[in-house]
Amino acid sequence: MRRRTNATFILLTLTFLALTACSKTAPGPAQPAAPVTSAAAQESPLPPQNATRPSAPQTDSRPGVQQPATDGTCLECESVTPDKDRAGCFKLRPGKAVKNKKGKTVTGRCEPQCIPYARCRSGIMTCRLGDTGPIEWFECARKNKNTTSVPKAGSIMVIGSEKRHKMTTGHLGYVEEACPNPDGTWTLRFSHTNFDRKCHLDLDAKVLFNPKTMRAAFLSGPWKPWAKDLKILGFILR
Repeated sequence: MRRRTNATFILLTLTFLALTACSKTAPGPAQPAAPVTSAAAQESPLPPQNATRPSAPQTDSRPGVQQPATDGTCLECESVTPDKDRAGCFKLRPGKAVKNKKGKTVTGRCEPQCIPYARCRSGIMTCRLGDTGPIEWFECARKNKNTTSVPKAGSIMVIGSEKRHKMTTGHLGYVEEACPNPDGTWTLRFSHTNFDRKCHLDLDAKVLFNPKTMRAAFLSGPWKPWAKDLKILGFILR
């Protein structure tokens, strides 16, 4: 009788333990819900990409990184790698005073002009046509499919002819940083030399560029007072 009672007790105990174990592991089948959610999220590739980009190191700003989208999905700036000595590859040399054929004293050209400076900073050595101008360089680069209307850090922004300010051959400079804005415009950090024909260097001028109108306005720097509606031909790429 005692053996039967013990057997019954053991059976009841095992049954209780089994029921208790089931109650503890019951939520287990719900665990696959996480992969289902992830799979659903993967059906739309843009949100996961945007979600991970903010965690990327902000210091990794090398030229040639993926260009940010301009549809508002990602508004990250693209910058070139900071350089402690950005004048390391050139030296501004004011023109010497010389007399022309008429005996009048004139000042020679400052070097580097805007083209040698932009080549120096960017490393872009395409279309070396001799003593050419910014517009000629852009047209040559455009024929070689090395231009774009979308700003990129490390590219060269080419400004069209500006007769009002005796800039008939155009002008250009180096794009240090390109930041897309929600309205489709871009805020650029722009450096150029010999902008005033007095052998000066303008670093980090803030420029607002509109790709729809291909116009730009200087928001800081020596050109701010007058450069409000400059025609931009485009950007020369490496």
